[in-house]
Amino acid sequence: MTHSSPAAGSFLPVGSWTRPEAVALNRLPMTTFLREGADVLSLDGPWSFTLLDRPGGIVRCGTTVQVPGCWTMQDVGDPPQYTNIQMPFPGPPPHVPDEDPTGVYRRQVEVPADWQGSRVVLQVGGADSVLYVEVDGRAVGMGTDSRLAQEFELTDLVTPGRPCELVLTVVRWSAASYLEDQDHWYHAGLHRSVLLYRTPRVHLADVRAVADRDPETGVGQLTVHATTGEARSEGAQVRVHLDGAPVGRATARWEHRTNVSTNAYRFTGRGATVSAEVPGVEAWSAEHPRLHDLRVELVDADGARLDSVSLRVGFRRVEVRGHELLVNGRAVLIKGVNRHDHDPRGGKTVSRAAMRRDVELMKGHNLNAVRTSHYPNDPYFYDVCDELGMYVVDEANIETHAYLRSLLTSSEWGPAVLERVTRMALRDKNHPCVVMWSLGNESGWAPVLDAAAAWLRAYDPTRPVHYENGYLDGALAGGLTPPQSWRTPRRETDVVPPMYPSIEDLEEWATTVALPERPLIMCEYAHAMNNSGGDLDRYWAAIRRHPDLQGGFVWDWVDQALVQRLPDGTERLAYGGDFGDTPHDGPFCLNGVVAADRTPHPSLLELAHVVQPVGFAWTGGEGVRLTNEHDFTDLADVADVDWAVTVDGEDVAAGTLGRVPVAPGATTDVRVPVPPLRLHGRQVAHLSLRVGAVASWQTELARAQDAEPPAAAAGPGLPTRLALWRAPIDNETYGPRHAERWEQLGLPTAHERVQLRTETEGARVIHEVTVPDGWDDIPRVGVRLGLPPGVVAVDWLGRGPHENYSDRRAGTTVGRWRTAVDDWPVRYVHPQASGNRTGVRWLRFLDADDRVVLTVDDLDDLDVTVSRWTDEELAAAGHLEDLPAREHAYLWIDARHRGVGSGAVGPDVSAPHRIGPGTYRWSYRLR
Repeated sequence: MTHSSPAAGSFLPVGSWTRPEAVALNRLPMTTFLREGADVLSLDGPWSFTLLDRPGGIVRCGTTVQVPGCWTMQDVGDPPQYTNIQMPFPGPPPHVPDEDPTGVYRRQVEVPADWQGSRVVLQVGGADSVLYVEVDGRAVGMGTDSRLAQEFELTDLVTPGRPCELVLTVVRWSAASYLEDQDHWYHAGLHRSVLLYRTPRVHLADVRAVADRDPETGVGQLTVHATTGEARSEGAQVRVHLDGAPVGRATARWEHRTNVSTNAYRFTGRGATVSAEVPGVEAWSAEHPRLHDLRVELVDADGARLDSVSLRVGFRRVEVRGHELLVNGRAVLIKGVNRHDHDPRGGKTVSRAAMRRDVELMKGHNLNAVRTSHYPNDPYFYDVCDELGMYVVDEANIETHAYLRSLLTSSEWGPAVLERVTRMALRDKNHPCVVMWSLGNESGWAPVLDAAAAWLRAYDPTRPVHYENGYLDGALAGGLTPPQSWRTPRRETDVVPPMYPSIEDLEEWATTVALPERPLIMCEYAHAMNNSGGDLDRYWAAIRRHPDLQGGFVWDWVDQALVQRLPDGTERLAYGGDFGDTPHDGPFCLNGVVAADRTPHPSLLELAHVVQPVGFAWTGGEGVRLTNEHDFTDLADVADVDWAVTVDGEDVAAGTLGRVPVAPGATTDVRVPVPPLRLHGRQVAHLSLRVGAVASWQTELARAQDAEPPAAAAGPGLPTRLALWRAPIDNETYGPRHAERWEQLGLPTAHERVQLRTETEGARVIHEVTVPDGWDDIPRVGVRLGLPPGVVAVDWLGRGPHENYSDRRAGTTVGRWRTAVDDWPVRYVHPQASGNRTGVRWLRFLDADDRVVLTVDDLDDLDVTVSRWTDEELAAAGHLEDLPAREHAYLWIDARHRGVGSGAVGPDVSAPHRIGPGTYRWSYRLR
């Protein structure tokens, strides 16, 4: 039943949510949040909730919801919606739909009685997209920017020890939505924590700590600026302690701001600055995240403490010098990922445990940097990055992708842009992990962005400024193409941050085009959409060859799949359109190097290997050259260097070189005591080295030259079919759209028209096929065999253990592996071809009793896939749940198999990994 209700509250200024310039009302200035313990009252938990069809409209739902939490994930009848570029509703800006879901949160709140005499502040950690606040029916304020906290003073509106009613009204669609078009799910609600906190009336309003360190002398320079928040602080002093030791004090003096139009002064409290040298202080870096405890006290003229706060600081220096980004004097390689706030059950609400797990996973896979695409994250995420060591590009909550080159040129959006940029910096200024500020993403160019960059540089000259569209928009206007277009960066950016460049463009930039005053750091590359991540090894080979290239951020960290409960009570992972949301962009949100539950995809395992901080090169015989790519760590301080020699995947010798001293950035040669090898038949020997869990390497030492294995009796006959097609991966459905071309060529049914010539010589099966002229860049050349019933497991000798393709196998090794048949494919949320293994020389299929049912050997390093589903079934399925249950399985043996590339957005599969016309011949034995 629906009815008109006063539940909308009395404070909804008519149409304010549709006005771009209506940024905030009565919202407190942004500060670094420094309160804890008994000074904080959490309001997280159940709230009474009413969903209206529009502000002040009809009640659609009345229930209880959890805060923090997106109401779009709490079954209130307003689902999430996914779009990439297009807005979720028709424009033009700043128009919003007439039907505009509005959530009214109510809660009885009792301020603790012992807060009497204190200042009381409400903090709403994140409200998507416009927030209105009332207490006992009295208007308090409003604000926009759904990714930064909003604070409102309640001191004169609440009575400690007496309950009051707090009403938070959130409007889903607003003018602010046009600034948050960020290739992610659109959610709504209070998605971060809500709390009250108290301060003394005379209090420390904010603390800014700049902890610089000279990399040449090791001398730190600590500058602490504290502001007080109350006029009654005559004679007050600020005292600063570092790691428990006093470092200085200063008297708080008047500060003010000038209203330019009236030339009037506005009191903003008092301020005091304390500076001190800290000799021999250890530097903070992603490798050694050394933090120090800073305590700031406000005392009155008699020395009595009025207020105190604590925070952690790290001493480091970040600068752009020439064409390099330097951290503590070293040109660090940025081995990063882009990260959305995402939880498969919570949407935009991510727990602290999940944030920490993300950073631990990144660190555990050799990553050292993260870009908060495309908005500031929860403050706790930065605390973890400070603690564990990650370089952060902190990005303002601005993306106008649907109106890329027009929206911000209108002056009415200027206040919102400046508020979003400045509030981000004011909140996150003390985090050593933040090494660059970013103005946002894909919002074109406008004078207000120059103004925002100028403000950042004036306020914080210790960090460079990044902006992806800082070169692109002007380049498009000038008709230039990459890499020439990268030479035209505007004033907003101190780095050249191309998006999805080809390796060829990077090489050309580094050799002929590069700017002497800006480093190139890819803000997005290697779009990791499901089965993707090709050529990562070639990207990093180019980066290591050229000092003008300094790494980048893979797009992106996590698949943005959401758990959806179906009518029968079961659950599935859902993507755009699955909730009935329209318009939508389907599975384009599934582009993480980890699954939604944080299971690493093969693309992350490949990335971890190609960015590993130790390089290896075989110099022949027993010689191996080690390169230490750490910036601040000697290799001897990392782990032992262990070695092993294998023949056909079995260890024949192993040992350790112990701790090998190699200075940061240096190279040394070591000798590995490889034993004499006697190889027979078609045996292959490999040498492997490993440095703890940080780095590994394998090279082929020798290969036996015996021509053919002994003849064997005829093997079992298996149903065999030519295979020239695979279920398209998303890189073939989007981007170049090869899937459409293959359909037009008739590749899915090519086995009916293209002749497969097959011969048998005892147990050996020999295939030959001619791919016609004009069939350029096809998916595979191989055969599909039906496996005997009862097969449940596979042993094989080849590259593994995980899925790999010709352009994504650097992170695998040749060895003997085993897996269940059901675990051979990768269960990407959007079904597609998966599970290929390269360099396979033999396979054994086993039943439930571990008996060998079938052996396939004498393969000449071929590509192999095992699956219970055909390519036709995979291509027809929208979700894994659509695939049929089946007992039997299939085996594909391919002479050639196409790579995966990253062509959904970015470069297609490179030439060496494509398949063209010609005659192909391959063989194997069945036993």
